[in-house]
Amino acid sequence: MARGDGGGKDGRGEPAWRPVSDVDMMTAIVLEQLGANREQVRTLEPARRSPHLLDDHTVERIKQTFGVQRDDMWLWVETGERWQAQDLTAAEAAKVDQYVAAVEAFAASNTVILALADELAAGTIEATLATSDLELGVETLAGTLARQANPFPDASPVQVRHPLTADNTDETSWPWLPGLVVGMVAPGQWDIVVIDDRLVEGLDADGVPVYPVCRRAAEAIRLR
Repeated sequence: MARGDGGGKDGRGEPAWRPVSDVDMMTAIVLEQLGANREQVRTLEPARRSPHLLDDHTVERIKQTFGVQRDDMWLWVETGERWQAQDLTAAEAAKVDQYVAAVEAFAASNTVILALADELAAGTIEATLATSDLELGVETLAGTLARQANPFPDASPVQVRHPLTADNTDETSWPWLPGLVVGMVAPGQWDIVVIDDRLVEGLDADGVPVYPVCRRAAEAIRLR
């Protein structure tokens, strides 16, 4: 949605509104960004259990990036409203409804990410050290040293050996798939969320895909 020389809501000029014939393309763009947002949520969720894994710079960058996305959300919303106000065929109306639903999910995911970022900002490494007493500072340092001794800390993005089908028992043939470390559950053993859309087990109550969790030894895990 390129901008012209007029006055838009945000002071950057009036957008060049897309015609309803572009609805398929616009829906695809929204769904792609929705998928990226859901991936960001999956990455941030483990940090809620261990917020001190993140630093101020990382959290601030997330807030800035998705703050811009929030501020531009009205463009996507108003595009749908303008299309809905037109005299549409039944087929066009159905596609516009799909677009509007995708934008609503996109906006909701943005709200979730910004709320998570606000929550995590209170527990960053710097915030923990700044507000802690000597004892807590020593505990934080001990935790940092322990993470250094752990090659796959919680929430680390990794690649993990995992089969694409349940009947594949030949571990040497398993592909390397993207994953996220849940935690070390025993010496030399980690639980990993395998983030591959071919393995989605369903959707949770918020409509977020549920991925399988596997337990692997170090030789079946590598950092991304």
